[in-house]
Amino acid sequence: MLPERKVTPELLEQLRRERALIAEELGELSERHGRMLEAKAEETFSGHLRRAIHRSGRLVREIAADAGVPSQVLCEFLEGERTLRSDVLDRLAQAVHATISVEPHRAGHVPVGSGRPGQEGPEHRRP
Repeated sequence: MLPERKVTPELLEQLRRERALIAEELGELSERHGRMLEAKAEETFSGHLRRAIHRSGRLVREIAADAGVPSQVLCEFLEGERTLRSDVLDRLAQAVHATISVEPHRAGHVPVGSGRPGQEGPEHRRP
């Protein structure tokens, strides 16, 4: 059983200060979490890589160490607050064993064999 402590005015003040600090930190963490969710949902190459990093189940510091970047840099990337050079993106993808393929997309072009007859792009239409 814990010994009883008398609640003094000093102790109450200390508790109020600590509660205020916790509330401030929670607000910042909540904002960071929101930014991370937004960045992760992006339909971009970076967004796909962010999702692969999250799905890896590995700690940020481990991934950062394997990719040769500071943990803070990786955190900022995951929050969408930092862009990274292509070589760093490559190392991050390797660190989480991610395979990301990029296909070119041309407006108005439906690839041949897409299963949509009569919808071929202009280069595949008959004169």
